[in-house]
Amino acid sequence: RGCRFCQAGMTYRPVRERSADQIVSSVIQGLEKTGYDEVSLTSLSTTDHSCIRDVLGRLNRRLEDTGIRVSIPSQRLDSFGVDMAESVAGEKKGGLTFAPEAGSQRMRDIINKNVTEEDLDRAAKAAFEAGWNRMKLYFMMGLPTETMEDIEGIAETAQKVVDLYYSNPRHAKGRGVQVTISCACFVPKPHTPFQFVPMDTEESLQAKQKHLLESVHSRKIKVNYHDSTTSFLEGVFAKGDRRLAPVILEAYKRGCYFDGWEECFKYDTWMQVFEDLDIDPKFYCQRPIGLDEVTPWSHMDYGVTH
Repeated sequence: RGCRFCQAGMTYRPVRERSADQIVSSVIQGLEKTGYDEVSLTSLSTTDHSCIRDVLGRLNRRLEDTGIRVSIPSQRLDSFGVDMAESVAGEKKGGLTFAPEAGSQRMRDIINKNVTEEDLDRAAKAAFEAGWNRMKLYFMMGLPTETMEDIEGIAETAQKVVDLYYSNPRHAKGRGVQVTISCACFVPKPHTPFQFVPMDTEESLQAKQKHLLESVHSRKIKVNYHDSTTSFLEGVFAKGDRRLAPVILEAYKRGCYFDGWEECFKYDTWMQVFEDLDIDPKFYCQRPIGLDEVTPWSHMDYGVTH
């Protein structure tokens, strides 16, 4: 779809699809060999697959009465069909996940996320009329040109979804709605149009996270957000060069591994390693890159020219 923040969407072009036969076969074989009772159909945009309805129908028939659950991690707001979601959920209507990505139409246009408020309204109304009462909305903060008004827009978008639920006369009586905001810190990636922009500072991201919490005024809305310190390190290594190799080795020697687990993440140790090796991590992610600057990835060509 050409979202300007998405590295995979840029480097994996053109779009290629596995056949419906391949997908169904892989799922059935995988379940037989692992013994798992759930399978998730993951891709950059699963509901854009040309045969997704056929795939879901065949899987549901094959897995009927097995107790095995099929899930789709995220639906696009403009390709959502209640019948498709129902074919995934069956009798169990858990939560639906959408990714507006930004809280205002201005920001969505900047990142080339081609969805509108009307798309969200239609998807939410259709979901609530079909019996869903839980929804997760994915956003990013720290996007280029973002303001505090855009952050407020995230809370306002979630509130609008809550209001849509209660404005539906057919919503289940005695059941409330739960809307979860999941907010990631934006990390500029190589090979994307945003590779030249600086990453937002930790102080700015933390201020925006605080402002988001203050902008939510309903108990029906829950807010989750990523730790800005882990995102900062991700930004450093996303656009780093070979000078960071000794940093990684030294941090490992000092016990920095399994960093994906919060209880194992030693941010202060990482920062001390950068200082001891006389390397400024902010140089890599918090400064703009000139359009004519030679980057650590300038010699790489993934073959897409437009």
